[in-house]
Amino acid sequence: IDLYQVHSFDGLVPLEETLRALDTLVTSGKVRYIGCSNFAAWQLMKALATSERLDVERFVSQQILYSLMVRDAEHELLPCGVDQGVGAILWSPLAQGFLSGKYRRTHEDSRLEKSGRLSVYDTPEGNAVLDTVLEIAESRGASGTQVAINWLRARPGVTAVLFGARSEEQLRDNLAAAEWSLTAEEVARLDKVSQRALPYPATFYEMNARDRNPLIFPRY
Repeated sequence: IDLYQVHSFDGLVPLEETLRALDTLVTSGKVRYIGCSNFAAWQLMKALATSERLDVERFVSQQILYSLMVRDAEHELLPCGVDQGVGAILWSPLAQGFLSGKYRRTHEDSRLEKSGRLSVYDTPEGNAVLDTVLEIAESRGASGTQVAINWLRARPGVTAVLFGARSEEQLRDNLAAAEWSLTAEEVARLDKVSQRALPYPATFYEMNARDRNPLIFPRY
């Protein structure tokens, strides 16, 4: 197995036990690398420190939720990964298909609507993001899907983008995002329209110590 990831943090099992078990899988030749998924930044750091203390294999990847609609990972997880050399593998890059624009055509019997999460994205702020994505897509002769994936590919700390396809056409559309890149101006437009309020303590650094704690993601 090239990469074996722990799907979530388990607070009921000692971290030492988990990491020793994963280390055994690597040293026995069954697994090449190990990673984590859906960890908080402090949990990731605790795991990395534990691996160092025990002299066992460390996580090389973190699989996290990140898209133009959900940028929470920029505040702790991605900076932590950049600092510690842990690559980010992104899930739900299209916000369950919202950024493709398909829900403007129809959303009957869609998984997003059935889950009740369509209303989370289908807001004035969310539609402003989608408008910008589709405007850029039209100007570049591409799809909204390609624009959304392209934006993610260039983010600091990102190693790979996970996507699902129900047809060969969808697969080809997703893969085409790797054939071109957004301009700096287009990236800035997407950054601005999708930007949300900073959480504490980033708000403190922004106001009082920005020169000593530079952000790896621009603020507008």
